[in-house]
Amino acid sequence: MKSIKKLSLEEKLGQLLIVGFHGQVLTNEMRTMINKYKFGNFILYRRNINNLKQLETLTRDIHDEVMKSIGVMPFIAIDQEGGMVVRIMDKSTFYPGSMTLAATKLENANIIGHMMGKHLIALGINMNLAPSLDINNNPKNPVIGIRSYSDNPDTVSKFGVSLIKGIQDEGIIATAKHFPGHGDVEMDSHLDLPVLPFDKERLYNMELKPFKEAINNGVKNIMSAHIIFKEVDQENPATLSKNILQDILRNELNYQGLITSDCMEMNAISEGITTPIGVIRGIKAGIDLVCVGHTKEKKIESIVKLKQAFNDQLINMEEIDKKVQRILKYKTEIYPVMDKAFFKNKESLNIFEGNHEASIIQDIVDSSLTFVQGKRLELKGKILLCGCKPEKSSMAEDVIDCNIIDLVKKEIPFIHTEEYEIDNYSEELIEKALKYDTVIFTSFNAFNNLSQAKMINDLSLRCSNFFVISIRNPYDYIVLKEKINFYTLYECTSNSMKSIIKFLKGEIEATGKLPIHLLNN
Repeated sequence: MKSIKKLSLEEKLGQLLIVGFHGQVLTNEMRTMINKYKFGNFILYRRNINNLKQLETLTRDIHDEVMKSIGVMPFIAIDQEGGMVVRIMDKSTFYPGSMTLAATKLENANIIGHMMGKHLIALGINMNLAPSLDINNNPKNPVIGIRSYSDNPDTVSKFGVSLIKGIQDEGIIATAKHFPGHGDVEMDSHLDLPVLPFDKERLYNMELKPFKEAINNGVKNIMSAHIIFKEVDQENPATLSKNILQDILRNELNYQGLITSDCMEMNAISEGITTPIGVIRGIKAGIDLVCVGHTKEKKIESIVKLKQAFNDQLINMEEIDKKVQRILKYKTEIYPVMDKAFFKNKESLNIFEGNHEASIIQDIVDSSLTFVQGKRLELKGKILLCGCKPEKSSMAEDVIDCNIIDLVKKEIPFIHTEEYEIDNYSEELIEKALKYDTVIFTSFNAFNNLSQAKMINDLSLRCSNFFVISIRNPYDYIVLKEKINFYTLYECTSNSMKSIIKFLKGEIEATGKLPIHLLNN
């Protein structure tokens, strides 16, 4: 790869951006943009992926085009967190989510980390934008929730570091996000800019703990959050704050790795500050890699305005070189692994043959099923299961195609089923349920749907053998009656739906441990 001395100004500026695009092939338009604007790094979304072969072809094309145009291997990044945030949905790559892992044994996080690393390398991806080290200490958080390991900073630290080590031991880059902590918000930064009032003592004793542990254990990338911490910086979100990125992250925590921004097209930045200005201010504040993930015009405007900022002496060459040198350092570190496992290995997809790893994943999800309170499941007499079609719960998620009712009909036909609407109270469903001896209600975000919660509570009062299995959000427990018979999973995925089927058949027990505190109001 080229050294920094051989890079032009345009090539250096292109190294500072991670850009996304639409489509599942590298179009001639994108090839032209790479050659004209020297974009040096890419982020992939669900929209870019159809199957493993197509994805491998796409990443080979990106690598080839960027190397030909710039002479430096690109970072190709992806949010493959597991659970509800997965971009690659093949059964072998549908990893358990963070809170699912935290309900099981610590070693499982490391197992999944290694699996992620091996799989992503085989697909030409060298940076995973995971894990979330946010502490979900606010049940009302609309965008983190089950993407966090726990509401306990020590649990988040242990499981997060274990996953990071697994990923990075395989030779690619893991990302601790969203610095300095996105857990205690009630607003989605995809939609607006959250503001938190906590003092520095709270920040150091809570939010920063997992990031400190990740830094101490060699994490190579940290992603910033679009959140204002008023007591640290009254005006700037963390992504644009020197106080947070340089004073705290670089100087106080002595972090030497890459700093990547969350996407600058999220409303928290784009609606007021604007994406191109956010790019410039982020780089000035301390960001190395700025993400512009979606819009063609914003990518182009960002790189054009970045060059103008240099010409206007808002950013100097010393600042640019320091960031580019850091980027090249990590690209040089991971290049030998990529070269052996992907560039020179035209049969890299062979790693996905067989079903062994999908079986490990399923076993982990099975072991996360948690009994919370009440009496254990007892199937007697006529049985009814009430289920719903899952919906996307935040802009970070992709829609998961799984329906517990379809599976029950196929696998356990003696259990009758009724479909309910997620946010609708149905007296008709209650009347039907009263005709059964056992009623199982698979709740879906009842915590945020009070009509659904009321329906569950009324069923609990009127049905003699009634059980709730939360299929996505364990916080459903908070809005339900105190003595309800309650089980929980931590993701609504095809794996977790299979776990329910196995549980109803008596093939597995609920052995998971609750990684959060649940208290009734």
